[in-house]
Amino acid sequence: MTVMRYTARKILTLLVTMLVVSLLTFAAFDMISGDPAATLLGTQATPEKVEALRTEMGLNRPMLVRYGEWLAGFFTGNLGVSFQYRQPVQALLGPKMLVTLCLSLVSFLLITVVSLPLGLLSANGKLEGLHTALNQFCMAVPPFFTGILISWVFGITLHAFVPGDFPGLDKNLGKSLVYLFFAAVSIAIPRVAMTVRMLRSTVISEMNKPYVRTAIARGNDRRQVLWGHVLKNSLVPTVTFLGQTMAEIVAGSIVVEQVFSIPGLGRMLVASISSQDYPVVEAIVVILAFWVVLSGTLADLVNRCVDPRMGGTAK
Repeated sequence: MTVMRYTARKILTLLVTMLVVSLLTFAAFDMISGDPAATLLGTQATPEKVEALRTEMGLNRPMLVRYGEWLAGFFTGNLGVSFQYRQPVQALLGPKMLVTLCLSLVSFLLITVVSLPLGLLSANGKLEGLHTALNQFCMAVPPFFTGILISWVFGITLHAFVPGDFPGLDKNLGKSLVYLFFAAVSIAIPRVAMTVRMLRSTVISEMNKPYVRTAIARGNDRRQVLWGHVLKNSLVPTVTFLGQTMAEIVAGSIVVEQVFSIPGLGRMLVASISSQDYPVVEAIVVILAFWVVLSGTLADLVNRCVDPRMGGTAK
C-alpha cells in the first residue's frame, strides 16, 4: 500500500469516526434529563416562559433536524449560540482552546524531550538506581496532587509565578508560558515515568535479539548499534504510546486547569455542564474527541514512515 493511499485511508477513518462521535454526543445530550430553558429561567420559570424560551432556543424541533443544522454549521465555523452567555460558541471557545492547546503542547514537548534520553540511558545500564527509585513513585502520584505541590513550592514559597493569576496569552505571552510550564510539569511527570519504562523495556528486548548480539560480537560499538539500529526498531511501540499520551494529556489538562485556575477548555466544560449549556458542551466534546482521534492518526502516520511495512506492503 502506497503512502498516499495509507494516508487517505487514515483521514477517511478520522472523518467517519468524528461523524459518529458528533452524532452520539448530540443524541446523548438531547436525552439527558433536565431542561436548559428551565435552568436559565431559574426561579422565574413558568410553563409559558419555559415553552417560549425553548421555542426561541430551537429545542422544540426534532433532534435530527437540529443535528443536521449543527453539523452544517460546524464545517463552516458556526458552532451555534451559547444558552448561558448568548454569544457565538466559536467566539467563546477560541481563546480558551488556544490556552488548552498551548498547555497540551508544552506538556507533550516536556514528555518527549525528557523521557526519550532517560529511557535510552536507563536501558543502556545507566541511571538504573534512579530509574528504579523514581519510576513507580512518579507514576503513582496524580497530576492534581503534583499541581498542588508545585503551586505551593514554586508559587507560594519561591514566587516563580502567582497561583490563580494567569496573565493571558494576549496580554503577556512570556509570563503566560512560564505559568503554563509549571502546570505542564504536573501533567508530564507521570507520563514521563510511563514513557521511560515503555522505551526501556522495548530497547532492552531489542538489544537481546540475535542481530544486535552479532553486530556487537563483530566489534561494532555498542552505542552506535543502539543509536543506529535498536532505537529505530524500538520507535514504533514508543511512538504509538506517545500518540496515546498526546490524547490523554487533554484529559489530564481538564483537572490541572482547575488546580492552576487556567481559563482553558477544561474549566469551560465543567461550568457549561453545570449550567446545561449544551451547545458549548457539545462543541468542546467534539473538539476533544477530534484531538484524541487526530493523535492516534498522526501516530499511525509517523509509524508508517518509520516502518513502511505497517499498513500493508510498501511499493
